Amino acid sequence: MKTGVGEIVTFGRGRQSLERSVWYSGWLLTFLANGEDTRGQFALMEQVTRKGNVPPRHIHHREDETFYVVEGEMTLSVGDKTIKAMAGTMVFAPRDVAHSFTIDSEQVRILVMVAPAGAEGFFQECSVPAPSMTLPPPAETPYSEIQKMMALAPTYGFEFVPPKQ
Repeated sequence: MKTGVGEIVTFGRGRQSLERSVWYSGWLLTFLANGEDTRGQFALMEQVTRKGNVPPRHIHHREDETFYVVEGEMTLSVGDKTIKAMAGTMVFAPRDVAHSFTIDSEQVRILVMVAPAGAEGFFQECSVPAPSMTLPPPAETPYSEIQKMMALAPTYGFEFVPPKQ
């Protein structure tokens, strides 16, 4: 029987944690909490990128995804709804609903939570350790990396969908 006693869990040094940070397709990602930290309940990532770095429209079949804009502006589309999100805006993208976004400001810093955890593994597999807590140099994602992402997507319950007509 539960006694109502809570548990305090801490997750290292957060944003300053280079050992938990990766460069992923033009993004600096820091894993603030992963499934191992949260008993699989959720993963929380800080993601930073610049204008023009836009993921394709996609669906998560296993988890809900929540975006919280810390700095900058972006436009998020979830299903048939689109919102201009500025610092302080939170957007919920439920599982099985297509979503995408564009970066409107020169740079954006967002917190992304997926629940349950698991999707963070995709980003870990498709990235390289960040050598510093800075954005990677601007560059096109190589076709070989795109092929790798497409091949890994089903493993993590992701589906890339064509753009809306």
